[in-house]
Amino acid sequence: MPDAPTRSSGKAWKFRVAAVGVSLLALISAGQSLSPGEVSIRSWPYSPSPPVLRVRTNEVQVGVVVQDSKGHVVSGLTQRDFAIYDDGKQQSLSSFSVEHRQVFDASRAVAPPASAQPNAQPSAPPRPRYVALYFDDLDTEFGDMRHVQLAAENFLRTGIGPNDKIALFTASGLQTVSFTPNAPEIISAVEELKFHGRAIKSSGCPRITPYDAYVISTEPNPPISRETPGMPTPAEGSPTYQAVLTEAIRCNCADTGNFGDGGTCAANQRQVIVAESHQIWDSVRQMSLDTLNSLHAAVDFLADRPGERVLVLASSGFLAGTLEDKVDSILSDALHAGIVINSLDAKGLFTYTETEDRNDGAYQAVYRAESFGQSMMTLTAAMVDFAVGTGGRFFHNRNDLAAGYYALAAAPETEYLLGFVPGKEKFNGKFHKLKVTVSASGKFNAQARPGYFAPTKETKESNEPTPEEKIDAEVHSSEPRSDFPLTVSERPATASDGNHELSVQTRVDIQKLPFELQKDRHVDLLTFVVALFDSQGKMVAGKEAQMQFALKPESFERFSKSGINGAMSLEAPPGAYRLRVVVEEALHSELSATSRQVQIQ
Repeated sequence: MPDAPTRSSGKAWKFRVAAVGVSLLALISAGQSLSPGEVSIRSWPYSPSPPVLRVRTNEVQVGVVVQDSKGHVVSGLTQRDFAIYDDGKQQSLSSFSVEHRQVFDASRAVAPPASAQPNAQPSAPPRPRYVALYFDDLDTEFGDMRHVQLAAENFLRTGIGPNDKIALFTASGLQTVSFTPNAPEIISAVEELKFHGRAIKSSGCPRITPYDAYVISTEPNPPISRETPGMPTPAEGSPTYQAVLTEAIRCNCADTGNFGDGGTCAANQRQVIVAESHQIWDSVRQMSLDTLNSLHAAVDFLADRPGERVLVLASSGFLAGTLEDKVDSILSDALHAGIVINSLDAKGLFTYTETEDRNDGAYQAVYRAESFGQSMMTLTAAMVDFAVGTGGRFFHNRNDLAAGYYALAAAPETEYLLGFVPGKEKFNGKFHKLKVTVSASGKFNAQARPGYFAPTKETKESNEPTPEEKIDAEVHSSEPRSDFPLTVSERPATASDGNHELSVQTRVDIQKLPFELQKDRHVDLLTFVVALFDSQGKMVAGKEAQMQFALKPESFERFSKSGINGAMSLEAPPGAYRLRVVVEEALHSELSATSRQVQIQ
């Protein structure tokens, strides 16, 4: 999946290489080829955001879902039932409201405590919810993927609320659907999900699992000798290494007559094990890195969406050992953006059986049984970190994955919105831990985000429009704008289904753009919008696309001379229209726009 942020892109970003997925946009024309990682492209139907009244204050808002001891959502609580603590210090609530949502199984909401019933609270206008469904199609093999597909499809058919917009992302980047309220579009994409893993697997004897390869490759080399109960001589390295070595000698050295600790065959097996383990681990680590990069891109894409933001990560687990910095970076960005990450273990209820190890020797069979729990924990460690670190939940050790999607992705029946204004001494840019407690009689669990990042200075109230709103305003304007050179041409065309369409060619002169130099790359982001309006001023078709550049010096020099050429097609019935083209540059939020009358025949 391409690493593309939303139109609200006035902030800086760090360059990350990501795979370029299938796009509706053909922005790189023939003769403008680039090496992998120099550009990420994505496109989707253009839909202007609804007008909003936005006032920025220093208030910290915290959404809280309260459950009883049986896991049922509790409604009917009042402001006096809550207390909120910022770094251990109780804060005075400056605002309190309640969101009630219609959900699939409304009967699950329990009656409020008796002490809370007399005073009904004002219902807050429903916030838009953006739910990103992320499928790890690199690590989730066919059987688990099929279970996840059926569970997700069931949720998408019956669990989407009226204010929900859903997007689909995959670890491979081969399937992506931008945020839409159109459930059938997402369902169709879910049905096409497939396993795309490409890690090297062990063959023959001994069987080296990815977890084995990880442990052997990351322990000291050569392995350290130490005493191990039951072994006649000091054992080498970890129990993992010793189990694999013992099995290798049993399989491959029994007939050589030279299989002792100092034998030639045993020495060869040591070399083979280390070499094969490094080969397997290198491929597994790269796949885990690809998974984390694409997940980071999904977090970036979700970050600037208004309202509630949730990401549901479905995976059988992946090995993130030695990639802790990537995990921390994703957590930091999610916390800064107020994104909750919920994790779903696609393996379901998974227990150890001896079936897979029926051909293993006794020592290795014992090792497999003893190390099973640790290997499963290692596979899901990053998933747990994402959930715990962002105030989300980890759904695991259960086969009812459909219930998992409802628990993790569906809007809660009742959510309480608590607000407080931190003191001026809190404007230090640091992370502040939050804790919410419920004082109403009964046993309750309050789920809320674990904290917030304080700004570095007090924010003044402002009605300044966002970059997204600025683009929307330019799209609906008819006045030309030229912050940088933009050339547009168009011609009638015929779509693959035989319908009429307009092909729009756009050229941007990047010599005038303020590319930022990050490492050896020239970085910038362009957002393109093309739209057709009828004679009454109603938009009949529109497309939006983003192109993130990380150009090498030679590519930047070439494009500085030729410009960026691209094309998007708009489908519409024959007739006369006004074509509007808007291009935004992210670093300085510069805009160029043009309009012209066109005819589709």
